[in-house]
Amino acid sequence: AFSVNGSGRRRNRATSLKVKQSSSNKLTDWVVENLEGGDLGSVTSKSSTKAGENDTLPPDGLCIANFRILPSDSSPVSLMDSSRIPIRILVGRNGWGTGVHPTTRLCLEWLSDTVQDGDTVLDYGCGSSILSIAALHLGAARAIGVDVEAEALVTSTRNMELNGFHDRFEGLHTREILPFDLCRPTGVDVCVANILIGQLVRPSMVSAIMSNVRPNGLVCFSGVRPTQVDSLKEVYGPYVDWINESYAELSAKETEGSIESYGFDVGTWSRLVGRVRERHWRNQHGSNE
Repeated sequence: AFSVNGSGRRRNRATSLKVKQSSSNKLTDWVVENLEGGDLGSVTSKSSTKAGENDTLPPDGLCIANFRILPSDSSPVSLMDSSRIPIRILVGRNGWGTGVHPTTRLCLEWLSDTVQDGDTVLDYGCGSSILSIAALHLGAARAIGVDVEAEALVTSTRNMELNGFHDRFEGLHTREILPFDLCRPTGVDVCVANILIGQLVRPSMVSAIMSNVRPNGLVCFSGVRPTQVDSLKEVYGPYVDWINESYAELSAKETEGSIESYGFDVGTWSRLVGRVRERHWRNQHGSNE
């Protein structure tokens, strides 16, 4: 069966699985069937601070931009910091994203200055969905999280419930993404893709991202080393105009909790931001009508 959501997007919705008894936050059977071991219960880590391998949130949390990122079991006192927006993270074995990696911090800082009320945000490579949660806190109307790891999508949906956004988030596997299929007829307003360059430059990913962002929409790329910036620009250059003032680099030494979490220096990473060219989008969209 097919359903049409509020944006007019037509999507195949197979029988869905409820996550933590939520009636509104669902994952397709395809995602659930591809869980490692098929066990929903073991997806979320027993640790309240550890996500993936050595991606560890300090017990007292982290302050990044407008946010204070906290473990899911934080005390009420920890949540009373009125100067920052609390993001609570229930981490999972493949739910990367706590804020201790330079790329996550770069993306959070950019989102805090970028997201507008009513935006639809595409979080490509969502991991824990920390970036989607941040965007929703900032006024985004809707977030779409995409990941290749089914376990990450389960963790994401639970994190959305924990932060009160279960009805404004949709988690999708990369194999469920089709060109020009998200947020019809225009595409999303903002996309953030915190993914290693080996994946970012694949033709299938380039198509999935660029065809689903509206004309003049914004795309933020991280997961890229400074030495890889030119390669990324070469691949995405035909589709976007780069916003040079949004380019940034951040090292592990400058990132609170990074070296302590991983036990070594993960080095320096880059953030690139581009605006989708209207001419490109119109040409491509017209040929797919």
